Amino acid sequence: MINVSIDIGSTWTKGAVFEVGDNDHIEVKNCALSPTTPHHLAEGFFTVLNKILNVDDARPLLASGKIKLDYSSSAKGGLAVAAIGLVPSITLESAKVTAHSAGAKVSQHFAYNLNKADLRALEATPPDILLFTGGTDGGDCSHGLANAKLLAKSNLDCAIIYAGNRDLQDEVQDLLGDKDLTIVDNVLPSLDNPSPLGARSAICDIFLHKIVKGKGLDVIVEQTGEEPLPTPYSVFELVEQIRRHVVGWETFMLIDMGGATTDIYSANQNSLAPDTVMHGLPEPIVKRTVEGDLGMRVSAITAGETGAPLIAHYFSHQESKIAAFHHYLKHL
Repeated sequence: MINVSIDIGSTWTKGAVFEVGDNDHIEVKNCALSPTTPHHLAEGFFTVLNKILNVDDARPLLASGKIKLDYSSSAKGGLAVAAIGLVPSITLESAKVTAHSAGAKVSQHFAYNLNKADLRALEATPPDILLFTGGTDGGDCSHGLANAKLLAKSNLDCAIIYAGNRDLQDEVQDLLGDKDLTIVDNVLPSLDNPSPLGARSAICDIFLHKIVKGKGLDVIVEQTGEEPLPTPYSVFELVEQIRRHVVGWETFMLIDMGGATTDIYSANQNSLAPDTVMHGLPEPIVKRTVEGDLGMRVSAITAGETGAPLIAHYFSHQESKIAAFHHYLKHL
């Protein structure tokens, strides 16, 4: 069996062929990369697949069943999720952690009751998915009900995942059933019991079956018979596996500096002094955060402006180098 892995990034599509030997020893046999074709992701994908397999057309090999293919995509430079929660430090924070762990970036977030300005902001810049949470099971219903009524009257047509107080599930279904609604278990059924798996799975399912249809990703699914995972979801799982199975790596960080976003992953078992008083949600052992404005291609100018004092320091009194630096950012 030939093991192939490919990642479709916002700038580069990368691939490798692996050989799995005795004791699960893994050896890289070949690798290649190609610029991602933004308007049709399949072009870069099959270019890389053909290169790493040293063939003109890899599709017959795929059809033969001799290749085990896994691939991921960063989905247009980040899967945008807007999060609605109740208390900022509790249910809203739980929604944000859930979205990040599923490979999304939180594009907007709202606590307590939505207002008309919030709705206008959502309609003006619609997310890929709206993660609607709020209230522990058996807890507050008023805020969630008010938000559901307001969303029902809105023109928002993105996918909506309801992962809040289970007591409101029937009302949410009645109010939002005409929209693209998925109802899953509460991300925070009780204050000391986060439960993100249902919402995580729903986010990935929506990514696979709806969002991948754009820009040629559906062509890859059709011609390979395999579906992708969001790249950040895959890396999150990698961090989890390293933490569990690699001795000495129980605590570490992984930084993925991509073309559109910079993702920070960490594995850390909190060890607090006995007299420490905790407020809000306990931090997860494995965590991901993402900065949607610090990619090294899509947002190079923003990153350069953020680091302007550092550039001025290193190129002090060298105006030509500062000018060249900013020219390079615009080129990117």
